[in-house]
Amino acid sequence: MNNIYKNLKDNGVVLTKDFFSEAEISEVRNQYDQLDKKLTNKDIYKEKPIIVFWKHVQGEQKRIATFDEFPALWSLINKKIVPFVKKATNTDHEIQLLETIIFNKPTEVSNTLHWHQDVAYFPLKPNNQVAVWFPLEPVNQKRGALNYALKSHKDGIKGSTDLHTRKPFDNENRDLIPEDPAKAGYEVRCMEMTNNDILIHDGYTWHYSGPNKEEGYTRRGISVRFIIEKAVFDPRPGQGAAFTKQLDLKAGDPFEGKPFPSL
Repeated sequence: MNNIYKNLKDNGVVLTKDFFSEAEISEVRNQYDQLDKKLTNKDIYKEKPIIVFWKHVQGEQKRIATFDEFPALWSLINKKIVPFVKKATNTDHEIQLLETIIFNKPTEVSNTLHWHQDVAYFPLKPNNQVAVWFPLEPVNQKRGALNYALKSHKDGIKGSTDLHTRKPFDNENRDLIPEDPAKAGYEVRCMEMTNNDILIHDGYTWHYSGPNKEEGYTRRGISVRFIIEKAVFDPRPGQGAAFTKQLDLKAGDPFEGKPFPSL
């Protein structure tokens, strides 16, 4: 059993230091900067994977790009991230791309994203997924680093809430994540990272991020999510990720299509 797989299974999240070279991250950052300046599209493409540009300010609209516009990120996913995810999940099988989001937390005006777990928002059964996350510049607690409740992935699925307000969605009848997991007995760890690091977390693991409070500092992080076993479409209230607008499925249909390629 490899150490990454064991740690992910035990704690629900693993931080790997010095995973990317400076050249790899610089190429991705440079392409991001160029695309970010001119990107205005808000339409959801139906025939190909999308990249969601999401500024962490309440009321901001998400912008949508494709990997045709961001080839450096597509190359990084295929050449480095997919082999890493396969090792972390201990599988030799193909994994399925679910979504890619770039989070931007501006100084001071950015919001807290409250405690949540990813699977509560996704229409999958079985809901077996993992996400990788890496910053384009160093992050610490003051800059809005991710915080995790270790081993929380073992506590099953919880209710979905508005990430900005923590208000439960209509018809949500599942137990919610505690407002303070530390008081509920979980070890909470802040994942401070350089722009060469990567982390991977189980879709059931609880996490949150605070606002970016460092003046003049840009905090951008890229999240790439994967399905690690065959799944079917299983919709319910509170599942409103951008990729759901790419679907033309009925409950129980295999979760597949051009926007969600096997890698």
